[in-house]
Amino acid sequence: MTKAKTATKSAKAEASAKMDTATKMLDGGMEQITGFAGKFGEYAETGLKAFGEQTAASTEIAREIGSRNMDFFTKSLEQGVEATQAITSAKDVREVMEIQAGFAKSMFSAYTKEMNTQAEICMSAWRSAAKPFMAFGAK
Repeated sequence: MTKAKTATKSAKAEASAKMDTATKMLDGGMEQITGFAGKFGEYAETGLKAFGEQTAASTEIAREIGSRNMDFFTKSLEQGVEATQAITSAKDVREVMEIQAGFAKSMFSAYTKEMNTQAEICMSAWRSAAKPFMAFGAK
């Protein structure tokens, strides 16, 4: 009977060791899951905060672009009226062609300059909006 008791104790000890190992593995897995959940929560919180900040900034940028478009439209209209007045007071066809060519060249140059400026405003806003996400990804 002594051998049977020893075998039973040995089997219980072995089962207990296996349970301890399994418990430690489960605990380790749960710690990893908790770590991932914490990182995901931090990322989500940072993203929402950045989204809120960038929404406010984008509203300001939209106002600036709208204002610039209205200014450009107003100046273009004024220059168009001036060109039309100059054309009506022209003495010959050659003078009319020179006025029209000068107006077209001036408008094309102004339009190109304005679009480049607005494109740079948009790119600057995009870079600014992407900074929080790029910084978080670098962690």
